[in-house]
Amino acid sequence: MIRSLRGRLFASFVVVVFVMVTTTAFAAVWPIAHAQRVLQERQLEELTGQIAVGVDAVYRRPGLRPLLDEELLHELGERTGTRLLIMGPQEQILADSAEEPLPAVTRAALRDQVNRVSRAEGDPRGVRGSAARFAGQVGGYYVAVAPLGSVPGSTLIVLAPAPTRLLLRILLPGLGLAVLAGLAVSLAVTWFLSRSIAGPIARLAAVADAIAAGDLTRQATGGGPDEVSRLVRSFNTMVGNLRRLVEGQRNLLANVAHELRTPLTVIQGYAQAVREGLLHGEDEREEALRLIAEESERAARLLTQLLHLTRLETGQVRLERQPVALAALVQRVVTRHRLTIQRRAIELQIDVPESLTAAGDPELLEQALENLVQNALVHGRDGMTLALSAERLPGDPPRLQLTVRDTGPGIPPEVLPHIFDRFYRGSSDKGGPNGFGLGLAIVREIVTLHGGAIEATSTPGEGTTFTLLLPADTGQD
Repeated sequence: MIRSLRGRLFASFVVVVFVMVTTTAFAAVWPIAHAQRVLQERQLEELTGQIAVGVDAVYRRPGLRPLLDEELLHELGERTGTRLLIMGPQEQILADSAEEPLPAVTRAALRDQVNRVSRAEGDPRGVRGSAARFAGQVGGYYVAVAPLGSVPGSTLIVLAPAPTRLLLRILLPGLGLAVLAGLAVSLAVTWFLSRSIAGPIARLAAVADAIAAGDLTRQATGGGPDEVSRLVRSFNTMVGNLRRLVEGQRNLLANVAHELRTPLTVIQGYAQAVREGLLHGEDEREEALRLIAEESERAARLLTQLLHLTRLETGQVRLERQPVALAALVQRVVTRHRLTIQRRAIELQIDVPESLTAAGDPELLEQALENLVQNALVHGRDGMTLALSAERLPGDPPRLQLTVRDTGPGIPPEVLPHIFDRFYRGSSDKGGPNGFGLGLAIVREIVTLHGGAIEATSTPGEGTTFTLLLPADTGQD
């Protein structure tokens, strides 16, 4: 059994070409044979009429009649490639151009043919008139008959080889050679066609094997038909996504290890100091326990945020969509940070109409807004302005725009495209509760889960604006 694609294509093409060529060749034989038979019948009738005229002329000259039995019929038969018979009124064979007698079955069949033609002509005793007639086929011979006027009741019978057999003997060798030549040419053409079709797929399979072995730097190349080209492009896109996924996993592990290294080092160091009695006094031990607790909370917070982000990215978080009043949502988040805002003399501006209602999960939307406000407070400066506003946008479907703007130091242009990446932190990051570089990544995933979008714009020295587009509540389930 052929296993390779190239071999199967090659075999399929060969079978199709062979069937096509042989079918065409043999289908062409029968129309040619039919036309040849019709032509042969007419030629045989004309030849029979001419021979009948000559035989009549001999019969009218009594001195030449013996030649019919001895020389004339034999010579005429050889020249014309036929067998000549003269049948008398009593259906007896008067003369025969061949030496061997006809088999009894053939003679009987000839008598039947002559009688059939006679009945068709309306003369029960013989073929009436002077026209030769085609009488049919007997024993592989075509038979034509003509009346002999010089001998009343006598009939000239001409036997010629059936043209079909002759035609087949002539055509079949040529057709066989044509079929073989066609197959030889088709084999060469099919070989190149199968290589052109299967070649790109074979190269793609080789690249896939290399990637399966761990080499993610490989790229499929080569063109081909449109379908193969699309397959190559899709394959390269898939490999690129896989490469980014693997790199993302490696970076994730490296970032998690880096973030956990500091708290675990602190915990391990102070725990060992307490165990070995290196700390003297109650105050030192209390400070050590406080640092151990803080770093434990920091590690737990990192793992919790990372787990939540992973669940958002993999679609494991179920969205409990319901009407969410944005004004109440903003007030809850702001109340949580009011003391910090007052202590740092931050000017708070809120412009959220009471009538605006979003369609979403209230807990997730509150977390997204919490992260944005917290991000502004962590990276902002004292005395800046923090503005939260919302409005309804025209269009269908209805959407709401929620904006969080601050007049802090802003984000450098080279940093702005990466702020939604996991574990990415700018140089101005001060740490704090969301100091792992996961807060904005979580915001993006929450907004995307709601079918919305988030955009960040910033001007260094002037501040940063985050704009969220959320679906508006329409009052329909």
